[in-house]
Amino acid sequence: MKKNKDQNIELVNRIINVISLEKGLSKNTKIAYRSDINLIFNLLNDNNINALEAQEHNFKEIFFLLRSKNFKPSSLNRKLSSLKQFYQILKEEGYIKINPLSNQESFKKHVKLPKSLSENVMISLLEKAKYDYEKSQDLSLQKNKCLRTLTILEILYSTGMRITELLELPLSDFINITEKLQIKGKGEVYRMVAFNKEAKSAIDIWLEHRSTLQGSIDNKYMFPDKNGSGHISRQIIYKDLSSLSKSIGIDKKEISPHNIRHSFATHMLNRGADLRSLQKLLGHADISTTEIYTYVKSERLSGLIKDTHPLNKMNFKNKEGF
Repeated sequence: MKKNKDQNIELVNRIINVISLEKGLSKNTKIAYRSDINLIFNLLNDNNINALEAQEHNFKEIFFLLRSKNFKPSSLNRKLSSLKQFYQILKEEGYIKINPLSNQESFKKHVKLPKSLSENVMISLLEKAKYDYEKSQDLSLQKNKCLRTLTILEILYSTGMRITELLELPLSDFINITEKLQIKGKGEVYRMVAFNKEAKSAIDIWLEHRSTLQGSIDNKYMFPDKNGSGHISRQIIYKDLSSLSKSIGIDKKEISPHNIRHSFATHMLNRGADLRSLQKLLGHADISTTEIYTYVKSERLSGLIKDTHPLNKMNFKNKEGF
């Protein structure tokens, strides 16, 4: 029995390393994978079932057991997803001929919908941010804050980036920037994001303004902190967005960088973006994570970034006036 367990541990580690290389799993995700697989393998072993010989009915029985122990659907689905991928690699590596979990359906769960803002609210936020920037005095701290808020808001809504992904970007990535940029996301996985024309204009103006900031010349980040050594904190961005939302009568609890990411995804899907393209833009490892937005979509049109983004309907004058 001990020999089987030792062999299982070795096999689990080997296959998870293969999955990690293919998908760029983070450390925490690898730990979760290993925990899920080991749990199922131990249950199989307790019933004298070889993991490489387990059949579809064996897994149905195990999941029935886990459900009887009040495992939540979200937890069961994670374990199922881990197992499906694990056994698919076993099949591809020649350990087994058939994936015994290929026909296993996901467990129904209460869908927690992502909170997103309407297109009108997003445009109102951007218009107010632009107004605040234009009315502020040149070379003032207020002007710096307003332009920074506007630029970050434009980038987040144009690309769907996570706030940590944006704040950790170096200044060098934005020099001579085009419409696209390669960024590093979760699990050290790189992906491309796209800027609409308004985000690109805001970036250009911010770069020009940033070059005048004392103490930031040698800072490597696009959005430096006031000390000139690191990047600005997420907490400051939350605070700036809360102030902006309050100024247009929106509950500050409804506005966050992540809600803007949800808004980007929802609005793009509403306007015709396909799930696979949206998955790549958001940097989701699993398409099921992206599918959650299908629950909040409304009217579907057609096209992607240039054709679908609501800001492309806005008519701005020039570089200073966007």
